Amino acid sequence: MSTLTLTDTLISTVAGGSPAVQALTLAYVKQHIRALGTTDDTLTSVYIDAAASYFEEQTGRQLLTATREAWIDAFPFVGGSGSDARIELPKPPLQSVTSVKYIDSSGVLQSYQGGSPLANLFTTSIPVGPYAQRGFVEPVSGGVWPIARAQTGTVRIRYVCGYGNTAADIPPLIRGILCFLVGHFDTFRSAVHEAARGNVIVLPYGVQMLMDGFKYSAYPSQVLSDTFSVAS
Repeated sequence: MSTLTLTDTLISTVAGGSPAVQALTLAYVKQHIRALGTTDDTLTSVYIDAAASYFEEQTGRQLLTATREAWIDAFPFVGGSGSDARIELPKPPLQSVTSVKYIDSSGVLQSYQGGSPLANLFTTSIPVGPYAQRGFVEPVSGGVWPIARAQTGTVRIRYVCGYGNTAADIPPLIRGILCFLVGHFDTFRSAVHEAARGNVIVLPYGVQMLMDGFKYSAYPSQVLSDTFSVAS
């Protein structure tokens, strides 16, 4: 038995679409930082994207809807179903699984069909809520994963994740955290700021503690293990 490593790649996101969508609207943020004019609008927009990126990097979550693809070097625990065969997907909250594909022993990329009444081979669990844990995909009860070729990235799962397509879909507490971050970036326009009496001001601990709750609930709860799951 060996431990499998899952690598995850961004395919597309509404944040990078046309028109692009931001995790906070400019008008919403300007109320928070009490900006009256338009002089700093471009810079404030940069701060919004920076705050969203920082939150996602710190918590392992996806804010706005994105399509991602997870690659694994084998299916876990071929020959069994249930929790042993479960594949948790990063960047919660999960919205849906688009496809599960694998390279067979002949080197051909195959689709492991799921989600239709005629070929319901895998099932998807989608936790909900602001602190939603990682969703997962697994074979239906009594089913098993197919045998995949021994090759890097032989299993490829494409999925959709994120809280929604607009800033309004992001939970209010997260929007508040992003506003705090934008306010911090706007007030202290350097990595650190030397205040009175030589004190140095950095990112407030309270904001980091708020993010920790979203980070810990996004951690994986399993270790993927490979047991006789590849074909050479």
